[in-house]
Amino acid sequence: MLKNLPEEVLNLWNNWEIRGMILLSLLLQTILIIFGPLRKTIARVWIRILVWSAYLSADMVATVALGNLAWSQGDSSGDGSKKANNSIQAFWAPFLLLHLGGPDTITAYSIEDNELWLRHLLGLVVQVVVAFYVFSRSWGSGILQFIGIPMFIAGFIKYSERTWVLWSSCSKSLRNSSLSGFRSSYDRTRNLESDQQREYLRQAYTFFHISKFTMQDLAPPYWALLASHLRFSKIPADGAFKVLEVELGLIYDMLYTKAPLIYSRFGIILRCISFLLSVTAFIIFQVKIEKHAYSSINVAITYLLLAASVFLELYDFLCLVLSDRTMIWLLDKGGNALTSAIYSRLRKLTTSKRWSRCISQYNLISSSIGDKQLKCLKLVGIDEMMRQMHVNRKGLNGGLQKFIFEHLLKKAEMMKENFNLFDKKLRSKIIGQRGDDVLEREGLLKNFKWCTTEVEFSRSILVWHVATEICSHNEKDASNYVSKSKCLSEYMMYLLVIRPNMLSKGFGDEGYLNTLMRDLRDMDINQSYSEAPRYDDAEFRKEWKTENKSAVFGGRVLVKQLVESISESKKRWEMIEEVWMEMLTHAAAHCPWKEHAHALRRGGELLTHVSFLMLHLGLSQQYEYKSSDKTEYKYYSEVSIPKTFLECIGR
Repeated sequence: MLKNLPEEVLNLWNNWEIRGMILLSLLLQTILIIFGPLRKTIARVWIRILVWSAYLSADMVATVALGNLAWSQGDSSGDGSKKANNSIQAFWAPFLLLHLGGPDTITAYSIEDNELWLRHLLGLVVQVVVAFYVFSRSWGSGILQFIGIPMFIAGFIKYSERTWVLWSSCSKSLRNSSLSGFRSSYDRTRNLESDQQREYLRQAYTFFHISKFTMQDLAPPYWALLASHLRFSKIPADGAFKVLEVELGLIYDMLYTKAPLIYSRFGIILRCISFLLSVTAFIIFQVKIEKHAYSSINVAITYLLLAASVFLELYDFLCLVLSDRTMIWLLDKGGNALTSAIYSRLRKLTTSKRWSRCISQYNLISSSIGDKQLKCLKLVGIDEMMRQMHVNRKGLNGGLQKFIFEHLLKKAEMMKENFNLFDKKLRSKIIGQRGDDVLEREGLLKNFKWCTTEVEFSRSILVWHVATEICSHNEKDASNYVSKSKCLSEYMMYLLVIRPNMLSKGFGDEGYLNTLMRDLRDMDINQSYSEAPRYDDAEFRKEWKTENKSAVFGGRVLVKQLVESISESKKRWEMIEEVWMEMLTHAAAHCPWKEHAHALRRGGELLTHVSFLMLHLGLSQQYEYKSSDKTEYKYYSEVSIPKTFLECIGR
C-alpha cells in the first residue's frame, strides 16, 4: 500500500519512521513517569485513561522500533552518509531497552500485570538479543559504538529491574512474606515521638508489615491482633487516618512501582551505576563525537535521548529522596543530629496529600432523572458508562473521620468487655451487623428485619437509600443532621452501582436497576410515603418476600415506618446515620483484599480505609489461632488480655 504513495511522501516516511517511533517512545516514558504517580492521589478518569494508554503503548512502540532498527541495519548497502546515519540510529537501540525497563514510578498498571513477570522475562531475553544484533551490525572503527556500551549496560539493568520487581510483587512471592518485620518494628516504636508527623510515619511502617501479609489472604496469629489492637486504639481519629494514608501509600508502592528494589541496598547500587553510565555516555558524546559526520536531525534526537535519560534518572532519584520510605528510613536508622536535620529539610519539600481524600457519591434519584435525557445512548450499549457521569466527589471531612473511627472503636471495645478478644463467633457477629445492632438497641429490630437482616445486602442498601432521600426532602428542618447520612448513603449506592465487586454482591440483574430507575422517575418525592401501606400490612409483606415490590416502594414504606416509630427528627437521623455506618463496616469486612489493591490506583476508596481501620482494631475474621505454636501463646476459652499479650510478646 505504501508503494502507491507519492515519492515525496514515501521518502518522508522512510526518513522519519524510526525517528518518529523513538520520539514517541520517549514521550510515552515521560507521560508515565510524570502522570503515573498521580493516579494514587487524583481520582479522575482522565488520569487513568492517560496512564492506561501510555502503559499499554510504551512497550509496543519500543518493541516495534527495535524491530525496525534491526531491519534497517540488515541493509548494509548505500553510501558513507547512509552508513553513518545507520550507525547513529543503531546507537538508539540501548535507549529503547531503557524505555522497556520503564520508570521507577510505575511498573504495573494493575496487580494482574505482576503475574505476567514470566512474559516480561522472555521479553527481556528477546529484546536484549535484538538490541545486541542492531548494535553488532553497526560496529565499526568509530568511538560511537564504544559510547553505546555503557548505555547498553544501563538499559539491561533497567529492564532486568522491572522484571525482578514484577516477580517480587506477584501473589506467589508476596505470600512468602512473614510477620518478622512487624514484630521488630513494633518493638522499635515503643517510645513515642514528640513530633506527630514522625510518629505517624513510624506507626504506618509498623502496621504496613501486617497489612501486606493480610492482603495475600494470609491469616495473622492472635498475638498480631493483640499488638495491633493495643497500639492502634490509642491513636486519635485524625491521626489514625493519617497513619493509614502513609500505610496504603507503602502498599501502593509495593504493588505498582519499583519500590521493592530501589529501597534496598542492592537497588541503590544499581541506581548509582545506571546514572553514572548515562552521564558518562552523555559527556563523551558531547566531547568526542564529530557531529558533522551525521545528519543534524539524528544528532539532535541523540542529544535529546541522552539528556532525557539523565533527567529521568535525576527525577527518579528525587522521587526516591522525597518519598515516605526515605523519611521512615531516616527515622528508623537515624536518631542523631544529622539525620534529624536531613529529615526536617526534606519534610518541608514533600506533599501531605497521599490519596484523593474524596468520597464518591451516586444519587439514584437524581441519576434516574438525568438518565431520561440520555435514554438514546442505551441503544448503542453505553448506558453503563453514562452512569459514571452521575458520580460526584465530596471531600472527606474531619467530622466524618471522627464519626467512623469512634464507631469502630466502640465495636472494638465490645470485644474487650468480657475479655473475648479471641472469640471468633463474637467477632463474626459484630462485623456482620448491617443496621441490626443499632435497631436492637432502640428496641426496633423486630419491626425492621424486613429491610435489614431478612433481605439481601444489596436490596437493603437500595431501600435505605431511597428512604434517606425521601426523608431529607420532606424534613427541611433536619438539614443539620442529614449530612453524614446522605454522604454515607450516596457512597454505598456508588459502590453498589459503580463498584459492585467491592461489595459481597452487587446487581445480579441489570434489568432490575432499569426498573428502579423507571419507578424513581415516576415517583413524587414530596408526596412519596403518605399513601404507602404500613410495614406490617399482610399483602405488602407477602409481595415483598417474593420480591414483586421494588426497592422504591419498599423505601416509601420504610419512611412511613421511621416517622411513626421515632417522632423526634434528631433522634431519627442519628439512628439512620448509625444504620449506614454499620452497612459501611459490613461492606468493608466482606470486601476482597484484591479489590482494595485495585482501588489504590484509582485515588483510593473510603471503604479501603475502613477495612484497614477494622483490621488494626482487631475487627477482622482474618486471624487464626495456631495450636502448634506453643511458645507464642496458649489457647483460652476466655482470655485475660494483659496476661496473654505478655506471653505473646515473650515478656
